[in-house]
Amino acid sequence: MNLLGKHKLMNYGFIFDIFGNMIRNLVSFFLPLFLLSLALDAVAQNDLNSDIDKLEKFVKSLDQNYVDHVETKPIIEAGIKRMLEELDPHSVYFTKEAYNRANEPLKGKYKGIGVRFLMIEDTMTILDVIAGGAAYNAGIRVGDKILSLNGDTIAGRSINSSSVVRKIKEDNSAVTQMEFIRRNSTGDSFNSIELTKSEVEISSVPSYFMMDNRTGYIKLERFSSSSLSDVREGMDFIKKNKAKNLVLDLRGNGGGYLNVAIKIVDEFLEDRKLIVYTEGEHQTKRETFATSGGRFVQGDLYVLIDDNSASASEIFSGAIQDWDRGLIVGRRSYGKGLVQRTIEFNDGSAMRLTISRYYTPTGRSIQRPYKEGVNAYKQDLRNRRVSGELYSADSIHINDSLIYCTPKNRKVYGGGGIIPDVFVPLDTSKIDDFLRSIQRNALIEGFALKMYDKTSENIKREFSDVSVFLDEYKFDESHTEAFRAYADRRGFSTEDETFEVNLPYINERVKIDLSRFVYGYRSYYEALAYFDPDVNAVREEIERGTYKELGLR
Repeated sequence: MNLLGKHKLMNYGFIFDIFGNMIRNLVSFFLPLFLLSLALDAVAQNDLNSDIDKLEKFVKSLDQNYVDHVETKPIIEAGIKRMLEELDPHSVYFTKEAYNRANEPLKGKYKGIGVRFLMIEDTMTILDVIAGGAAYNAGIRVGDKILSLNGDTIAGRSINSSSVVRKIKEDNSAVTQMEFIRRNSTGDSFNSIELTKSEVEISSVPSYFMMDNRTGYIKLERFSSSSLSDVREGMDFIKKNKAKNLVLDLRGNGGGYLNVAIKIVDEFLEDRKLIVYTEGEHQTKRETFATSGGRFVQGDLYVLIDDNSASASEIFSGAIQDWDRGLIVGRRSYGKGLVQRTIEFNDGSAMRLTISRYYTPTGRSIQRPYKEGVNAYKQDLRNRRVSGELYSADSIHINDSLIYCTPKNRKVYGGGGIIPDVFVPLDTSKIDDFLRSIQRNALIEGFALKMYDKTSENIKREFSDVSVFLDEYKFDESHTEAFRAYADRRGFSTEDETFEVNLPYINERVKIDLSRFVYGYRSYYEALAYFDPDVNAVREEIERGTYKELGLR
């Protein structure tokens, strides 16, 4: 025992001698490097302090010496904007007002009167009245025409809807005085009303419904603070109706809160599956995993994307695609793989600074290149249309060095957006100068409102809900002649073949708007989906059995 103990001591001593020499050697090698790094850090800090001193001296010199009076704030703001543009396309500066506007959709609520409206024939016309808002409680109706707000005339002026919305929101008074005209069976009546502003909820899920007895649909417009509960509400409805398939529509969804996107992905993935990881120069690698108990872990999932699906939408789509959890349908997404942190300034302004990149579970970065500058970066989206990418899958540029494989050995791609599993070309049959003109002048909405005034009660009696209306309501020649007369009165010619070619689409849009006005805003999305080529492509894939064919089930 003692010998064995002695041998042990001798061995440790031998090891210690070797290890001690190693430590001395490592110290002698790394100590100069460590001291050098401290010196470099000190030099870098001194350089930074010098640069800050330079900026401060520059601003003070302008203020104290320039030939004319100078407002330094706009100059400083312009300087911040320009510096951020040098970094990347998604690091941005906001004035106080712009920051409040940018945050509003993500908060899930705003203070206002609770209406949506559109300029039709030089008059701001109510299209939707939001339940629970001040206008709803006061009895404002679809089709009411706003004459003035707080004494400021709205009718007959060359203003747009967004400027009126901004005027209402930026008005700090608690009450909005509104004068409006209401069309009745006996004629038009003038009305004046005081509306007390209140918090208006903005759901990030404007609609969910059953497309048929097997398939549910959820439209998610943004990843806001209320999105998780909004999506769960839709999922609970769809599960209650025993749907086997779910279509989650992320088209036009420009993103939002990263943590919210992660929580929504978690509803679809099994426990312990990686959702996303982020990493940056000053941010250590951070991985986020799914947890148990998701509401839709088993059903077939179809995700609709397009070139305006960005950021959080791409985190969601990337995780679903990488785990073979669902079928991605549509067109290549935007390609934003950078994460921003908001830094607020004392004056209420703020900047969103890129702090890390995010990567999908297979390790993909879907960020588009931006080394050529902001202008070239923005031009890239326009180039997709010119190159034919929106109309043909063969025109999508794929970087062969950025190909990854899913667990089921499907190829997925990095370097510039999420490429869908099923490509759907952009429908160009509904884009021509005549249609652009009537859309720009709200001709279809104006005509649909006139139909609504005359037929809404009959429609409600004859068609129990919007799905029945969409299936069974038919336009006859009298509708066409009525639209011709309305268009002619508005100064649009309907005598050439352009009108006849576009008539089916015009009838579609009138039917969609009638659905909105008669059955409500949620039904508007159901009507849009009814005629939507992308949604119909999903229907075709369900019938074709593509999900099972690709081994996703």
